[in-house]
Amino acid sequence: MALNNATLVFTRAAVAASGTSVAPAIVTPDNCVEIVMLNRIASVVTFSLGAPGGALPDNGTNGVIPSEGSLTVSCGNLKNRAGGADMELLRFDCPAATGNIDIIYRCVSANAMYG
Repeated sequence: MALNNATLVFTRAAVAASGTSVAPAIVTPDNCVEIVMLNRIASVVTFSLGAPGGALPDNGTNGVIPSEGSLTVSCGNLKNRAGGADMELLRFDCPAATGNIDIIYRCVSANAMYG
């Protein structure tokens, strides 16, 4: 993705089939420093970085958002991400249900990327 001029970017990941990971409708902007994920489902949601389509089991190898809960993850802007993590590969799955995960990306000024 490229830089986003908005301070907050709202999007959603719609899991239509349990056991099938999906990408958010808008991928993580390069100048995103924090991701807020809201699970509106009465089941845990798992997340990870990787190719879409595969299952993301709730077995300790993936992140978990509690049922009807939220989670905030600080990722740092593209220049400062640990290990060069490619946040465009963010994927979500609902191991026991289907539904929507609402996502808010908090972005910094494009100038902060290089300053």
